[in-house]
Amino acid sequence: DDQAELQLAALESAMAALVHERAGDVVESGSNTMGYAPVPAHQEEGASAQRRRPLRAAAAAATAGLLLAAGAVAIRGRGGISGLLPWSGASPTFLEVKDSTEERKRSCVLLMSTRLDNGAGKASSAKTDTAEDCAKKCQEHDQCGQLIYSQTNKGCYMFEKPTTDLYPNVTGNLSWFHSAYCGPDEDSLSRQALKHQVLDTVAQKDLLQVRKQWAEAEERARKLVDTLTLQDKMSLVSGSPGGLGYAGFLKPQGLPQTVMPLKMQDGPQGFNPYQKVLAGTATQFPALVAVAASFDPEVAKAYAAAVADEFVTKGANVLLGPDVEVTRTVLTGRCFETISGEDPFLGSKLVAPFVKEVQARGIIATVKHWLDNNQEIYRQTMTAVVGERAQHEIYMPVFKAAFEAGAGAVMCSYNKVNGHHACENEHLLKKLLREDLGFKGYVVSDWGATHDAAASANNGLDVEMPTDKYYKALPKLIENGTLKQEQLDLMATHVLSSMHYVGQFEGRFPPSKSGALGHLPATTDGHRAVALKTITESAILLKNRGATLPFTTVGKKIALVGKYCNHSNDKSFAQGSVYSGGGSGFVMTTRTVTPLQGMQEKIKDASSIEWSSDVTAAKGADLVVICAAAHSEEGWDRKNLSLPEAEDLTKEVRKLSGGEDLKIVVLAAVPGAVTTEWLDDVDAALMLFGPGEQVGNALAQLITGEASPNGRLPVSLPKVGEERFTKWQYPGLCKDNSWCEKMIANFSEDVLVGYRWNDAKDEPSAFPFGFGLSYTDFEFKNLKVNCDGMVATVAFQVVNVGERDGVAVPQLYVGFDSLKPVVRQLRGFDKLSIASGAVADVIFVLREADWSFYDTDVQKWVSAVKSGEKLTISVGSSSVNLPLSSEVSCEAKAVVRRME
Repeated sequence: DDQAELQLAALESAMAALVHERAGDVVESGSNTMGYAPVPAHQEEGASAQRRRPLRAAAAAATAGLLLAAGAVAIRGRGGISGLLPWSGASPTFLEVKDSTEERKRSCVLLMSTRLDNGAGKASSAKTDTAEDCAKKCQEHDQCGQLIYSQTNKGCYMFEKPTTDLYPNVTGNLSWFHSAYCGPDEDSLSRQALKHQVLDTVAQKDLLQVRKQWAEAEERARKLVDTLTLQDKMSLVSGSPGGLGYAGFLKPQGLPQTVMPLKMQDGPQGFNPYQKVLAGTATQFPALVAVAASFDPEVAKAYAAAVADEFVTKGANVLLGPDVEVTRTVLTGRCFETISGEDPFLGSKLVAPFVKEVQARGIIATVKHWLDNNQEIYRQTMTAVVGERAQHEIYMPVFKAAFEAGAGAVMCSYNKVNGHHACENEHLLKKLLREDLGFKGYVVSDWGATHDAAASANNGLDVEMPTDKYYKALPKLIENGTLKQEQLDLMATHVLSSMHYVGQFEGRFPPSKSGALGHLPATTDGHRAVALKTITESAILLKNRGATLPFTTVGKKIALVGKYCNHSNDKSFAQGSVYSGGGSGFVMTTRTVTPLQGMQEKIKDASSIEWSSDVTAAKGADLVVICAAAHSEEGWDRKNLSLPEAEDLTKEVRKLSGGEDLKIVVLAAVPGAVTTEWLDDVDAALMLFGPGEQVGNALAQLITGEASPNGRLPVSLPKVGEERFTKWQYPGLCKDNSWCEKMIANFSEDVLVGYRWNDAKDEPSAFPFGFGLSYTDFEFKNLKVNCDGMVATVAFQVVNVGERDGVAVPQLYVGFDSLKPVVRQLRGFDKLSIASGAVADVIFVLREADWSFYDTDVQKWVSAVKSGEKLTISVGSSSVNLPLSSEVSCEAKAVVRRME
């Protein structure tokens, strides 16, 4: 508790050092100039009659070693009241609401789905239709520093002095409540500081709640296991083959009749019906790597909610995902499936809201694949040789974030790690998973990844799928003493704990969905809108010469060139389609809107929109859109990173009469990284990661400017000829230097994955991690860093210097000597909507986890600051473009906290 107090005190101290010396101060007034009145208790359910002591218990997470790394999340609107974010939920979302009265110059930071405690000083109340209207009321009163809005009674409660305390006894749905801090524009930084203190409290409170719920779930599970027979326990660990549109089943016995069996289904990118007759009954969402490209937890949240809703409709209460592997090699066949891209911090910030949304519906999220499943070549027999530092710093953090969000299951992978199959690997399943990360749920094998019953059960595998090929021998192993009864009890407890944790015993997943419902239509207009929004939020603008985009279409001839402009399937693909990767994550659809269809349906003012598979349609066009696609699928890795249509068709268009003057835009639909040798000859290029069925609608919006490309690269795009690996590193070799089924891939590059390798080797990529242009331009300025050894605060400003409103994605990277050979690594990012000419204040908060490395000698995380090392803090728009940088010393300072 003392450590937790110091953590909070350090945060408050660091924040205070950044803001104006009187920022946030409120002078007591003898007269009630605002017409404030106390909030009557009957007007708000559970309203606080007095200020409460801060929720110190929330900080206790720090004593358990929960070191948080929170990035700033602030979205700033332009003059006037901006629309609420389209996706809001239980976690705080922040929206800057500006007063339209120029001379007033006051603004509010809204905290959606957050119930602050009542503020102090004078108070007033009103009735408003929305939280934004409530914020406007607060802006009209110069002394209003905080508000609380209740959707249930349209109550707008305003307070003179703000608090960072959360209301301790919220009843009902948290999403009914919204709060805000308001004040003069010149004190914007102080409101950002208040916001971060709330973020800190909310995050720690959530972690404590997750742990508490798991403890309760485990206790209930243990009591139930004590009542079960051996046959009942076996039913909890023995899978059944899929069918009826599902991937597999677990059919527990001995449970209340109201508890339905576990119906497992792929995948994280939508409900895979596995039957052509059911194609089109589920939405073909963009690939998970598109979510990574969004750099936006709200996109991950909305995406997961839509996918999970379709799982509920179709009666699947176990989602086999998300896939979180950090991309080691861009050739990997499942590069399109990962929510992490090439960076563990990025994946960690996106996987948490994904898991929470899925499990809020009573569906168990199954994070995969544990561990080091970073290639498809001979995936079932190859061995990955991986060091402990790389495991802890690169490959484990996203799993950790998922588990801290409450993920109920994890899937062990096909491959071997350091010579042992992942699903019977004691070091992976007991030491790293259970001891180091504290995982509480159950471990399920990938389909057919079990090889030995005794080794798997004794070393940590709970459930064998898709059958009990090996686990049917468990009773005999118990009888002959090879397996202890207590181990089987523990395995069953893990399964039941997960079911309890997500509320399946309480009916959170509707018991009425226990039948075979895979045939039911689940896609909706709302879900397709989420898919469309995900595409535009993840679209990467690689080039935009002469502001080619957005394009004014009135009276213009538009040509679409290439077969993929009007086709969504390619017979040369073994699995998947043009706009979606193949394998278990593929969702069959009949609803694809091709680029041609989308342009023709959405653009009505052009003189013509024509298509040809060759370059015929390009003659005399005002705009030529070339459709190019690369493909990837489960089971084997990609052969190359080329995009032949982009290069070949561009050359052909330029050869036309007048072709040198034609405006060419390339639409690159890709599963991951590609080479860009064709880019010099085009005017603009849009990259969409596995966009799925809404590709055509998204293209039309991006071409016209109805939407802007708001994504950033989650993987670096290599230069042609980049030699990142030796053959021993990837894909691996056998002892005679040849390929074979039991090849060994040596991860000897250790932590130099993705952009870390480019920086350390001084080998620039063609386009760096985090890169993405906008339809406007941004500048970064006024960097301020304060650090006291426990908490560092980094403040700066982002200015929209262009002529259009736009979205910036500022990124923060941290470097220190002990991180070597890594030069710097991502430790914060934000997504800001900034009006033309406007300035956005941004704060990032860094803690010990952000300047620690895994020391293999002592086998634990070590703080560089405690060793006296300096930190290099860099801020910019990509891992390379970092215009603001500061080297700081973070010597710990004594902090005395005034106790209430």
